[in-house]
Amino acid sequence: MRSIAWMGMRPWLIGVLLSAAGMFLGYDLGSEIARLLGGEPGLLARVGKGFVWGGVIGALQWPVVRTAGVSPVRFLVASAVGFAAGYPLGQTIQLILAFQWGLHWTGYVLALATFGLCLGLPQWWAFRRQMPRASLWILLSVAGWMLWGAALTGPVDVLNSGVYGMVAGFGLVWLVRSRRPGVAVGGSSESN
Repeated sequence: MRSIAWMGMRPWLIGVLLSAAGMFLGYDLGSEIARLLGGEPGLLARVGKGFVWGGVIGALQWPVVRTAGVSPVRFLVASAVGFAAGYPLGQTIQLILAFQWGLHWTGYVLALATFGLCLGLPQWWAFRRQMPRASLWILLSVAGWMLWGAALTGPVDVLNSGVYGMVAGFGLVWLVRSRRPGVAVGGSSESN
Protein backbone atom coordinates (compact mmCIF):
# COMPACT_ATOMS: atom_id res chain seq x y z
CA MET A 1 0.00 0.00 0.00
CA ARG A 2 2.85 2.39 0.83
CA SER A 3 4.45 1.65 -2.52
CA ILE A 4 1.27 2.64 -4.34
CA ALA A 5 1.02 5.87 -2.35
CA TRP A 6 4.69 6.65 -3.04
CA MET A 7 4.27 6.03 -6.77
CA GLY A 8 1.31 8.41 -6.82
CA MET A 9 3.23 11.13 -4.97
CA ARG A 10 6.49 10.72 -6.83
CA PRO A 11 5.71 12.82 -9.94
CA TRP A 12 4.45 15.67 -7.76
CA LEU A 13 7.52 15.55 -5.54
CA ILE A 14 9.84 15.41 -8.56
CA GLY A 15 8.07 18.39 -10.14
CA VAL A 16 8.42 20.47 -6.97
CA LEU A 17 12.06 19.52 -6.41
CA LEU A 18 13.10 20.14 -10.02
CA SER A 19 11.35 23.52 -10.19
CA ALA A 20 12.83 24.60 -6.84
CA ALA A 21 16.29 23.45 -7.89
CA GLY A 22 15.90 25.31 -11.18
CA MET A 23 15.10 28.54 -9.34
CA PHE A 24 17.95 28.13 -6.85
CA LEU A 25 20.66 26.95 -9.25
CA GLY A 26 19.52 29.25 -12.05
CA TYR A 27 19.79 32.29 -9.80
CA ASP A 28 23.25 31.30 -8.55
CA LEU A 29 24.65 30.41 -11.98
CA GLY A 30 23.02 33.44 -13.57
CA SER A 31 24.50 35.72 -10.90
CA GLU A 32 27.94 34.27 -11.58
CA ILE A 33 27.54 34.87 -15.32
CA ALA A 34 26.40 38.43 -14.62
CA ARG A 35 29.52 38.99 -12.53
CA LEU A 36 31.71 37.66 -15.34
CA LEU A 37 29.95 39.97 -17.83
CA GLY A 38 30.75 43.11 -15.84
CA GLY A 39 28.13 42.91 -13.11
CA GLU A 40 24.68 44.31 -12.73
CA PRO A 41 23.17 46.79 -13.57
CA GLY A 42 24.90 46.43 -16.94
CA LEU A 43 22.53 45.38 -19.70
CA LEU A 44 24.79 42.59 -20.98
CA ALA A 45 25.13 41.22 -17.45
CA ARG A 46 21.36 41.25 -16.97
CA VAL A 47 20.69 39.59 -20.32
CA GLY A 48 23.33 36.95 -19.55
CA LYS A 49 21.90 36.33 -16.09
CA GLY A 50 18.38 36.04 -17.49
CA PHE A 51 19.52 33.69 -20.25
CA VAL A 52 21.27 31.34 -17.82
CA TRP A 53 18.60 31.59 -15.11
CA GLY A 54 15.77 30.88 -17.56
CA GLY A 55 17.76 28.12 -19.26
CA VAL A 56 18.47 26.34 -15.98
CA ILE A 57 14.83 26.59 -14.87
CA GLY A 58 13.70 25.26 -18.26
CA ALA A 59 16.29 22.47 -18.24
CA LEU A 60 15.18 21.25 -14.84
CA GLN A 61 11.47 21.59 -15.63
CA TRP A 62 11.76 19.79 -18.95
CA PRO A 63 11.80 16.27 -17.42
CA VAL A 64 8.29 17.03 -16.13
CA VAL A 65 6.89 18.34 -19.43
CA ARG A 66 8.71 15.80 -21.61
CA THR A 67 6.13 13.19 -20.67
CA ALA A 68 3.63 15.28 -22.65
CA GLY A 69 5.88 15.16 -25.72
CA VAL A 70 7.41 18.62 -25.43
CA SER A 71 10.52 19.16 -27.56
CA PRO A 72 13.57 19.76 -25.34
CA VAL A 73 15.20 22.22 -27.73
CA ARG A 74 12.05 24.31 -28.15
CA PHE A 75 11.38 24.36 -24.40
CA LEU A 76 14.96 25.22 -23.41
CA VAL A 77 15.36 27.92 -26.05
CA ALA A 78 11.98 29.43 -25.17
CA SER A 79 12.86 29.46 -21.46
CA ALA A 80 16.35 30.92 -21.91
CA VAL A 81 15.51 33.53 -24.54
CA GLY A 82 12.24 34.54 -22.87
CA PHE A 83 13.92 35.18 -19.55
CA ALA A 84 16.95 36.81 -21.21
CA ALA A 85 14.49 39.46 -22.37
CA GLY A 86 12.30 39.36 -19.26
CA TYR A 87 14.93 39.79 -16.57
CA PRO A 88 16.28 43.13 -17.83
CA LEU A 89 12.74 44.26 -18.68
CA GLY A 90 11.50 43.51 -15.15
CA GLN A 91 14.54 45.21 -13.62
CA THR A 92 13.92 48.29 -15.78
CA ILE A 93 10.26 48.45 -14.77
CA GLN A 94 11.25 48.21 -11.12
CA LEU A 95 13.92 50.87 -11.53
CA ILE A 96 11.55 53.32 -13.21
CA LEU A 97 8.73 52.84 -10.71
CA ALA A 98 10.94 52.79 -7.62
CA PHE A 99 13.38 55.55 -8.36
CA GLN A 100 11.40 57.83 -10.68
CA TRP A 101 8.04 57.68 -8.95
CA GLY A 102 8.88 56.32 -5.48
CA LEU A 103 6.64 53.28 -5.95
CA HIS A 104 9.02 50.71 -4.44
CA TRP A 105 6.54 47.90 -3.73
CA THR A 106 4.65 48.45 -6.96
CA GLY A 107 7.91 48.29 -8.90
CA TYR A 108 8.92 45.09 -7.11
CA VAL A 109 5.56 43.41 -7.70
CA LEU A 110 5.46 44.41 -11.37
CA ALA A 111 9.05 43.20 -11.84
CA LEU A 112 8.06 39.80 -10.43
CA ALA A 113 4.98 39.69 -12.66
CA THR A 114 7.19 40.53 -15.64
CA PHE A 115 9.58 37.72 -14.71
CA GLY A 116 6.70 35.26 -14.50
CA LEU A 117 5.21 36.41 -17.81
CA CYS A 118 8.50 36.46 -19.70
CA LEU A 119 9.34 32.93 -18.57
CA GLY A 120 5.84 31.47 -18.61
CA LEU A 121 4.65 32.86 -21.93
CA PRO A 122 7.45 31.35 -24.06
CA GLN A 123 7.21 28.07 -22.13
CA TRP A 124 3.47 28.02 -22.80
CA TRP A 125 4.20 28.58 -26.48
CA ALA A 126 6.55 25.56 -26.45
CA PHE A 127 3.97 23.16 -24.98
CA ARG A 128 0.62 24.68 -25.91
CA ARG A 129 -0.25 21.90 -28.36
CA GLN A 130 0.54 19.05 -25.97
CA MET A 131 -1.56 20.19 -23.01
CA PRO A 132 -5.23 21.21 -23.22
CA ARG A 133 -5.07 23.71 -20.33
CA ALA A 134 -1.61 25.04 -21.18
CA SER A 135 -2.68 28.69 -20.96
CA LEU A 136 -3.06 28.24 -17.22
CA TRP A 137 0.72 27.88 -17.07
CA ILE A 138 1.10 31.62 -17.65
CA LEU A 139 -0.97 32.34 -14.53
CA LEU A 140 0.86 29.65 -12.54
CA SER A 141 4.24 31.02 -13.62
CA VAL A 142 3.33 34.55 -12.53
CA ALA A 143 1.91 33.23 -9.23
CA GLY A 144 5.08 31.21 -8.60
CA TRP A 145 7.29 34.25 -9.16
CA MET A 146 5.06 36.46 -7.00
CA LEU A 147 5.10 34.00 -4.11
CA TRP A 148 8.85 33.49 -4.52
CA GLY A 149 9.30 37.25 -4.27
CA ALA A 150 7.05 37.44 -1.21
CA ALA A 151 9.12 34.73 0.49
CA LEU A 152 12.39 36.44 -0.42
CA THR A 153 13.57 38.18 2.74
CA GLY A 154 17.30 37.90 2.11
CA PRO A 155 19.47 36.04 -0.36
CA VAL A 156 17.90 33.40 -2.58
CA ASP A 157 17.91 30.14 -0.64
CA VAL A 158 16.32 26.72 -0.62
CA LEU A 159 13.24 27.83 1.30
CA ASN A 160 12.12 30.65 -0.98
CA SER A 161 13.08 28.59 -4.03
CA GLY A 162 10.86 25.86 -2.58
CA VAL A 163 7.91 28.26 -2.64
CA TYR A 164 8.39 28.74 -6.39
CA GLY A 165 8.93 24.99 -6.75
CA MET A 166 5.64 24.16 -5.06
CA VAL A 167 3.61 26.39 -7.36
CA ALA A 168 5.52 25.65 -10.58
CA GLY A 169 6.11 21.97 -9.87
CA PHE A 170 2.53 21.17 -8.88
CA GLY A 171 1.27 23.28 -11.77
CA LEU A 172 3.39 21.58 -14.40
CA VAL A 173 2.59 18.08 -13.17
CA TRP A 174 -1.12 18.91 -13.06
CA LEU A 175 -1.01 20.33 -16.61
CA VAL A 176 0.88 17.31 -17.95
CA ARG A 177 -1.58 14.93 -16.29
CA SER A 178 -4.56 16.84 -17.67
CA ARG A 179 -3.95 15.65 -21.23
CA ARG A 180 -7.08 14.45 -22.96
CA PRO A 181 -7.68 10.69 -22.66
CA GLY A 182 -7.03 8.93 -25.94
CA VAL A 183 -4.43 11.47 -27.08
CA ALA A 184 -0.97 10.03 -27.53
CA VAL A 185 2.22 11.93 -26.91
CA GLY A 186 2.73 14.14 -29.93
CA GLY A 187 -0.97 14.90 -30.41
CA SER A 188 -2.25 12.00 -32.55
CA SER A 189 -5.23 9.94 -31.40
CA GLU A 190 -4.70 6.44 -30.15
CA SER A 191 -6.83 3.71 -31.63
CA ASN A 192 -8.12 0.85 -29.51
